[in-house]
Amino acid sequence: MRLIKAQSTNLRSIKRKGVKYDVNDQVILESSNSVLIPKGRTDERPNTPNNGHLRYNTDFREFELYQDDAWRKMRFKEPRAIHQQNVGVGDDLETKFGPLFNNDTDFPEPASAASVIVLIENVFQISVTNYNLVQNPLGAYPPGWYIDFTDPVPAGKPVTVLHNFDK
Repeated sequence: MRLIKAQSTNLRSIKRKGVKYDVNDQVILESSNSVLIPKGRTDERPNTPNNGHLRYNTDFREFELYQDDAWRKMRFKEPRAIHQQNVGVGDDLETKFGPLFNNDTDFPEPASAASVIVLIENVFQISVTNYNLVQNPLGAYPPGWYIDFTDPVPAGKPVTVLHNFDK
């Protein structure tokens, strides 16, 4: 007489170590310990990754995920620090100030003009009414995102941008 070890005959064991999969190809990890995720340097990433691949990057010391055909750092819901950037001083002529830099390498650009706080001296500016967010404006500007005011900033007035309200 044979004994049945599991209630379901649909579970299959991988090397009898508590890793199983069912008929729907769902992987079941039966352990109170932990899972060791693949790890390595940036240059050791798979040559042909697929969306959904997960690994630990030892160069950045962070988990990364291949999503939308690009490697991305996995982000937790920890708040990002608010970053203050002084982008210049008005001269009664210039309307564009930047490029903006928020110290966030994963999401360097603001989601919208409303997701930053802009001050001229100590006066709050209203997005769309007083300024717009523009990328790579025409002229002798380095590439990046800029605050484009509807009117020139008065001479001697500093322009300050507070970032990361959208993070």
